[in-house]
Amino acid sequence: MSWGLALHGGSFNRYPRRGADPAPYIKALSECRDRGVAVLTGKSKPSFSPHEHLNPAMQAVIETVIALEDCPLFNAGRGSVLNELGKFEMDAQVMDNRGHCGACTGLTSIRNPVLAAERIMTKSKHAFITSPGAEQFAIREGLRTESFDYFLTEAQVKQLEIARKSVNQESIDYDMTEEEEAAIDAAIAEQPGSVDNGLTGTVGAVAKDAAGNYAFAISTGGLTNKMQGRVGDTPILGAGGYVNDMAAVCATGVGELFLYHNVCGQVCAAMEYGGMSLQEASRLKIGKLPAEAGGVIGVDSDGRVVFEFSSVGVMRAMAESSGRRGVALWEEWEEKNF
Repeated sequence: MSWGLALHGGSFNRYPRRGADPAPYIKALSECRDRGVAVLTGKSKPSFSPHEHLNPAMQAVIETVIALEDCPLFNAGRGSVLNELGKFEMDAQVMDNRGHCGACTGLTSIRNPVLAAERIMTKSKHAFITSPGAEQFAIREGLRTESFDYFLTEAQVKQLEIARKSVNQESIDYDMTEEEEAAIDAAIAEQPGSVDNGLTGTVGAVAKDAAGNYAFAISTGGLTNKMQGRVGDTPILGAGGYVNDMAAVCATGVGELFLYHNVCGQVCAAMEYGGMSLQEASRLKIGKLPAEAGGVIGVDSDGRVVFEFSSVGVMRAMAESSGRRGVALWEEWEEKNF
């Protein structure tokens, strides 16, 4: 049977700064995709110890998100942004189409929040745990922790400083003035050997394996300068992602909008009850959101990957058993075979 895997590294509503180099992002997205595909197709084992009931699709999306969390280019795990107190609060969620899901919020020291969500799904009697309980549970389960400095970059610090002064406050992650962009670019340029172009984003992955299993995994550091305790769409079932027996879908964009509109759940419902294709359902739902709200990634029963978004760009990558592969950021950086 067919298989497919897709991932995203966040959506944006601004074009890359002048002279920005896409190569680090393309390389990171490609490597994260390839790690997931290798697990999905059985060519390699996951880097974590999977529960015996985890199917290849679930193992693959978790492996993909672990790779994204370990990369400081993305707003998850190591690249997470800072809240109003200058602290980290990380959220994650996983789900498959066999009735299994797990979610967590407010993690501060867990290296890979997606593994905390996986442990909640496989080792607890619950589906959703908030911190400090989620943090304590993950530590009891032996998940790796890191110091504050592991997660911190100069660009994050500068972005928080600018957000605190901005009229947009938390929305600086979506809308910046030219002056604000220039200030962040300057902070990045001061970092020796930096490959960051001042852009980070929530991460997620979806997959369908050859046996017909579907799964998604998603992880985020949230919004720069967010209120302590703020929760967006990422850990919320139906908002940040959803899976049924027809597709796996996950979102990226303005979390509050995806929460209100239950975007991913609605996409799957339009397929199941409205007879729509994944492409049709995704286009319909994203089309009903305010302009530049974000987008969704998904994979259907044919292993066909779909991307639908209204933002300027979404960092994304995919691979299908059909041989179709690609990596894309903004349109001018898009690979022809995508």
